[in-house]
Amino acid sequence: MAEEALGITVKELKQKITLAKSTFTKQANFLSRVAKHMTKRELQEEFKKLKSEARTVSETNDEYRAGLLADIEAGTDEGEEAELSKEKQAELEKTFQECEARLDEVREIVQANLWPRYGENEVKSAIHEAETACDGVAQIPVTAVNRDGFELRWDCVKTQVQNAIASLAEWEMWIPVAEKERLGGRVKDLKAFGNYLEARRAGFLTAQRIAGDERDRGRVPQVPMPAPQPTLRIKPICLPKFSGYKRNFLRWRRDWESLQKQGEPTGSVEVKRIQLIDSIDERICRGLRLSSYNTAEDMFRLLENRYGNKSTIALEIMEDLEKIPALRANQPRKVIDMIQTIEKALDDLTELGNTGAINNPLVIRSIESKLPDDIKREWLVFMVNPRNNVTPDNHFENLLKFLKTQEEILEKLEQLGVSERPEKRNACMERKYASTRSTTKGGCVVCVVMKSTEKIYSFASVSRN
Repeated sequence: MAEEALGITVKELKQKITLAKSTFTKQANFLSRVAKHMTKRELQEEFKKLKSEARTVSETNDEYRAGLLADIEAGTDEGEEAELSKEKQAELEKTFQECEARLDEVREIVQANLWPRYGENEVKSAIHEAETACDGVAQIPVTAVNRDGFELRWDCVKTQVQNAIASLAEWEMWIPVAEKERLGGRVKDLKAFGNYLEARRAGFLTAQRIAGDERDRGRVPQVPMPAPQPTLRIKPICLPKFSGYKRNFLRWRRDWESLQKQGEPTGSVEVKRIQLIDSIDERICRGLRLSSYNTAEDMFRLLENRYGNKSTIALEIMEDLEKIPALRANQPRKVIDMIQTIEKALDDLTELGNTGAINNPLVIRSIESKLPDDIKREWLVFMVNPRNNVTPDNHFENLLKFLKTQEEILEKLEQLGVSERPEKRNACMERKYASTRSTTKGGCVVCVVMKSTEKIYSFASVSRN
């Protein structure tokens, strides 16, 4: 019987297998629900517990099978072979298969979180660093003077190759099948290249020995030193930062995605998310709670809704043009700034595909009204000239062409130090009109002669008298 063979009854074995299956299922359900919120260490430890529970289910299932067989053997005649019924056999097999299937399902969930978030970047970075180091060492010329430098760099290369091999071995069970063969091939090439560099050391030893023999014989040949190669130092480029200005959003997103893809070719989801958060003004991140989103695509979707509406951006561009004040003739720098503002507005609207907004007659009239009087007069002369063929359809195009010409003229005048401020008129200008002084109490001089003080007479009447 089972109690004599295993020290436990079949009923107790049944309870034990039920408890093991329940514990395994709880652990599997827990890991499936919270895997995306766990760290690398937590995922590995929890999956290790799940494997232990799966082993317990398998072992308990085997004990239950052995207990059933022991009970059957106790009830059969000697010499007969004990066999389980088809129902019991199917039940035991079902328990084993369900356990394996559930374990594989949770393994895929853990793999989908561990590999993209942690393993992929770690393995690919280690392999890339080792490949770059091997290429650098392979380019060192085989000469006696380069032997010490080769040895020093070779020690570093060996360390990096070993790190790449160890990194692949650590993550091997979590690498997707589609990538496992490719990454394994790269590591295999690193091992082969390492053997080639190891054999290359003999060339440096030979070169050093020949140089020593030549030196001993006093016939040291003059080895020409290689010409120094120019070193190109490229300044690291930072990802563009978005400050919340709607007009810059679409251009910023295009530039950011292009530069981020060049700087992070592995396409790591977590790296892209962190870089995007660092590229957005902290005030916007707090206001929109961007750190709570799991992917960069979710954050871009929110930013697109808030800052990427093309109609709103076009309206903001037109409002900026409307805010430009009317200019005077003695403000050449402000005129240049105004022309450049109009050019940028046209570029932004072209990128939005909405150039019709700036071709509106009301907008054109508003721009013309803000021009200084002298430029406005020149524009009117330009516009009425039949040779220029200014029509309502090409009104803005000709206006912008005319303003660009004025911009060049004003820039040259500013470089030459010529100011358009009118000269001050002489404060002491020649008097062009007559003035009278107040008379004394004696009255007018003429009136005094006429002996009629304090009376004013018409000079015409006086002359007749």
